[in-house]
Amino acid sequence: MQQQQTIQTYLQAIEIYNAALRFAPQNWKILKRKARACDQLSQLYSQQQQYQHAIDTLKQAVAGYEMEFSQTLNDALNISYLGMLIERLAELQVSQKQYAQAFDSYQQAISIYEAAIALSVDDSGNHALKAGALTSLADLQLLQSQYTQALSNYQQAVDCYNTSLLLKPLKGVELDRAVTLQKLGNCFCQLSQNSQALECYQSAKKVFIQLPPGNRHLRCLTQQIERLSNTD
Repeated sequence: MQQQQTIQTYLQAIEIYNAALRFAPQNWKILKRKARACDQLSQLYSQQQQYQHAIDTLKQAVAGYEMEFSQTLNDALNISYLGMLIERLAELQVSQKQYAQAFDSYQQAISIYEAAIALSVDDSGNHALKAGALTSLADLQLLQSQYTQALSNYQQAVDCYNTSLLLKPLKGVELDRAVTLQKLGNCFCQLSQNSQALECYQSAKKVFIQLPPGNRHLRCLTQQIERLSNTD
């Protein structure tokens, strides 16, 4: 009940912002407030499993931020935030099996992260964000049995994680890289390239071995290594 009231409040606020923008379409403050309201409303819709409403509202948020951030093209932080928003849109689209739209959204997010990297090449976070988006795009391609395309994107993701870790070693990024290496190994398996898959799995295990013994990643990876080792 409370969430529904909050949704109505955001809807009313968005109507007010739309009315104000008809008189001042380039007003940054109004654009930003509307975009934030749409962003928050989209999250509420997601929590209520109203996914199409969440997608439509998030698209409004993206459009608002694009207009606002177009005035600050040299702000890498704003650019990367826009990328994260579009990546979230892609995740929602995948959840609703809107695969073509999700593919476009992931591609757009990757391009935005590249723009942020160009502005701040030594920011490890932007490289990690690009790696995450590449991994998600490859996951989608793997889901659609596009193994060669997925393989390329997983490999690019690993390269981006490597760059991020060189700039700033972080355990969380190291773990994300290991997860992507495991997925890359899975993709090699689909292409019957078992030796490359085993190499990926063994590299990932060097990170997963630091996790508790019952961890699902470590358990699954150990089983995959054993299966491949027995086939050789």
